[in-house]
Amino acid sequence: MVMEYVVPRVAIDESDVGPRPTAAVSLSAIGLVGTFCKGPVNKPVTVGSLEQLINVFGGYKSGLTGYLSAVGALNQGANDIKIVRVGSSSIAPAQKILKDAQTTPQDSIIVTAATPGTWGNEIKVAVASGTQSGTFKLVIVYGKQSETFDNLTLDNLGNVKSQFVTVTRAAGATQIPANISATPLAGGDDGANTSDSDYVGTVDANGNRTGLKALEAVRCALVLCAQQYSAAIQSALIAHCATATPAQGLRVAVLNTPPGQSVSQATALTAALDSMRAVLTYPWLEPQELPGSYVAPDGYYAGRLAVLAAQQSPTNKQINGILSCERLFTEAEVKDLTLARISPITLVVGRGFRIRNGVNLSTDPAWSQTNIRRAFDQLEMEVYDGLQWVVGEENTPELRSAVADQMDALLFNKKMKGEIYDYKPTVCDDSNNTPETIAARILNVQVRVRPVYAADYVDVAVQRLLAA
Repeated sequence: MVMEYVVPRVAIDESDVGPRPTAAVSLSAIGLVGTFCKGPVNKPVTVGSLEQLINVFGGYKSGLTGYLSAVGALNQGANDIKIVRVGSSSIAPAQKILKDAQTTPQDSIIVTAATPGTWGNEIKVAVASGTQSGTFKLVIVYGKQSETFDNLTLDNLGNVKSQFVTVTRAAGATQIPANISATPLAGGDDGANTSDSDYVGTVDANGNRTGLKALEAVRCALVLCAQQYSAAIQSALIAHCATATPAQGLRVAVLNTPPGQSVSQATALTAALDSMRAVLTYPWLEPQELPGSYVAPDGYYAGRLAVLAAQQSPTNKQINGILSCERLFTEAEVKDLTLARISPITLVVGRGFRIRNGVNLSTDPAWSQTNIRRAFDQLEMEVYDGLQWVVGEENTPELRSAVADQMDALLFNKKMKGEIYDYKPTVCDDSNNTPETIAARILNVQVRVRPVYAADYVDVAVQRLLAA
């Protein structure tokens, strides 16, 4: 039909737009639990750069773990790290109680660092007379930065919008604080003396989460407990990943061996470990930022995985930002480590420091390659997200056909991008949706995929040809 444009009108065209699109899912997010010198506690915060890491959680400090692993990940190009800061029971913010000017001075206001940690001990607070009568001026100094809040009373302390401190009225206070020169806060504690339970975390009666438990509510693809290697934390990481759902984000844990382990000691560790959702990497590494020191490799390995496409194997991928490895391996030792399901990092002559295999801790050869696990994780989350529209719809032949078309379109697109090797047509029809399953309000969908396999073993036949 030819449409005529003669007089003003509204035209409506009902067209078949084809299968519904399915959004891609990224596996670049890292969930990291560790100790830091500043920043919010047990609250996931996304960090995408070294500058942001330092601004929110502080820089390197001996005895704290999170910075070491986070920098390792950032050095590989990772830019989506969900950080959960933890600490022992001693963790506390720096504080200063300011007195009033009465003959017998009484508590007036309490100045508290915005987050716990020794960083707050470097904050200084001064009080001067306010511009208006009966008020005071509060000056906050941190390093080269300062903030001034004028015309304050005990009733308008909410006007103090500081990036460094909070200010509250002391219990029973009746008078504004006396003038004082710049005085430091005190009592800040990093909570560095942690136990395994601080990393594993809990969920209290009110649903408040700590440690690893805080990452259950955050979608991420890789998780680690910074610089940790105890059996209890390894078990908690594996359980955390094994129980995660597509809605939460399917994920893989990166585990560490203890420092100073020989190859035989390291390989003995895997006897009690079996998981397709955990990678054990080894040995400890010398960071370019800390020459002469060695740190656990978890952040470096996780960062390298984060910048790879899901179907890409970490085998032979370069690790950046390190000066040396605690141990170097012969080919025979790499073989022993591979058979023990350990993914080592070592120097490859002329090619830098590289991951030497892409295995995880699974004893099942079908799932022992980390890239296979991650490729299926990505697919399963894309399918989960893409089919949310189906929930509650009438289970009719038309619905089943639409679902099959949508899944086939997704798989075709993934094959064209090289994310899967091949697939078979999706089955979602009467053959797998019987009257009984339909009556039970179940829609069965069968998706069949052949993954992309890495060429980890290259066999070259060199022949000597005789003259004709």
